[in-house]
Amino acid sequence: MEMKQPINPTTKKIHPVMFVMLCCVCFYGCGILTSGPIETYYLSNKTYLTSFPEEAKCTITGHSEETASARTPILLNSSNLSGPMKIACTHEGYWTSNILLEPIDGKTLASRLIGRENITILNGGYNEADLWPHSRLPRKLHIVLRRNAFDTSEAKNLYYADEILYAKKSWGLLINNLLSSCKHQNDMQPPVTSILSRSHCRFATKRLQTLGRNDLIKIEQERRRSSVE
Repeated sequence: MEMKQPINPTTKKIHPVMFVMLCCVCFYGCGILTSGPIETYYLSNKTYLTSFPEEAKCTITGHSEETASARTPILLNSSNLSGPMKIACTHEGYWTSNILLEPIDGKTLASRLIGRENITILNGGYNEADLWPHSRLPRKLHIVLRRNAFDTSEAKNLYYADEILYAKKSWGLLINNLLSSCKHQNDMQPPVTSILSRSHCRFATKRLQTLGRNDLIKIEQERRRSSVE
């Protein structure tokens, strides 16, 4: 099964002038996208976008419907595209992957769910170290596209069995972490506050379970629609 976690790019020092030139080799001028290998990416408001398979074509659409396109890996300068941003990545032989990139305001998974933030397997486990402190956007994002063409039905079913198993484990881990966090919070708080907290945690847990079920339904739909050549 393909790697699901973000790839850690190698970082090393480069000359300041070369760095400026690197940042200005962008799609539609200096500022929105830089496509190709990135040696360093520690500027705020920039998200290093990678994919499996590599060189997926990604179209980024801002809140005002402005768009930019490039192939992964991409250094996305989100400050020049008003958020939230829709990212659609395509590659021959794979389903299109649609991602919503937006600031993560909540500091805990529970608060993010209560605030109705968009929670996925990709961003559900983010912590403060994964985010830029000012923009609250992820420092890096790795998108995995699912295959949609197979040589045999057996190969298709085996592939999607792995995808479903991975999704179940990932959503289960998020739910367990949420429940543990809620239990710890309730144990530490006064009775009145705990009642409110339990109500919030029930809401957050129910919403997370619904998101997980919807994700599994989507995977099964993709399995059924995948072709056997």
